[in-house]
Amino acid sequence: MNVFQNIKKQTFYTTLLLCFWFVTASQACDLCGCTTSSGSSSFGDLSTSNFIGVRYIHQDFESRDGIFANSPKSEETFHTYQLWGRIPLSDKVYVSAIVPYQDLYRHFDHRTEHIHGLGDINIMGWYQLNFYQKQKKDSLVFANRELSGHGLNFGLGMKLPTGEFEEQLTDRVNPGFQVGTGSWDMVATVLYSYKKKNLGVGASLAYYLKTENKNDYKFGNQFSSAANVFYDVNLKTTTLRPFLGVSGDIYESIEQYSETLADTNGHIINGSLGAEVSKNKFILGLKYTLPIAQDLFGGDVNSQQQYSLYLNYSL
Repeated sequence: MNVFQNIKKQTFYTTLLLCFWFVTASQACDLCGCTTSSGSSSFGDLSTSNFIGVRYIHQDFESRDGIFANSPKSEETFHTYQLWGRIPLSDKVYVSAIVPYQDLYRHFDHRTEHIHGLGDINIMGWYQLNFYQKQKKDSLVFANRELSGHGLNFGLGMKLPTGEFEEQLTDRVNPGFQVGTGSWDMVATVLYSYKKKNLGVGASLAYYLKTENKNDYKFGNQFSSAANVFYDVNLKTTTLRPFLGVSGDIYESIEQYSETLADTNGHIINGSLGAEVSKNKFILGLKYTLPIAQDLFGGDVNSQQQYSLYLNYSL
């Protein structure tokens, strides 16, 4: 077995958040959901396979338009459908991409708002750094070195303004109710992974740099972190991989015409659980996420739940 095959077998990634959700995302979840940045809650599946696949992400929110307990509320449902994949360019370099379609609903007592269309496409380049076990004194110098199980991945990417941004929707309580941001945004991330036998853990740090769109509107920059743990259960020709995770996001304030908008920053901590099933070249994954603590838009917007379902074909 060559080094590249060992890399595919023994390394793994973390994902939270939600995003990918992507895919994730994370990867690039704007305030009050991942809708305006492709709905990614992760950068790939737990097996770190090179793949092409499809993913569905469902998100629910409740927004309050006012400062009183009995102020009018809206229930928001975000559906995101994605094509996503990871393509290797060499043993250590690869690219990933997410192409989303957004289908968003906002329900009031007597009416419903609905927007839909192509979302913002995400493209990222990655460099994979592997760590090897120390060679024994009596081992041959030219012998294949064994991986230690530790791994680091460095990513740099961009979100394209392919989704439509509607300025009139920014007057609503939840300005995350958009098909796209209308801006070119950058993301830098570091992923750490470790696996020993059937047990694996992972962690990620990411920073999202948002830019101003043509409407002089700028979503706040974002810092994200995540950690998870999973365990492989081998069942003859199938592998079951349950996992638990926790993630957090900190959002800076939104700006318009270079002025900071009040009560548009916030933070959220999420807990998640799920599982993947691998058989032959197919991977089926399911993830469910609930907030543990949150303070979004001055408490006027509450994330309620998120779940995602994906099917990947390993290349």
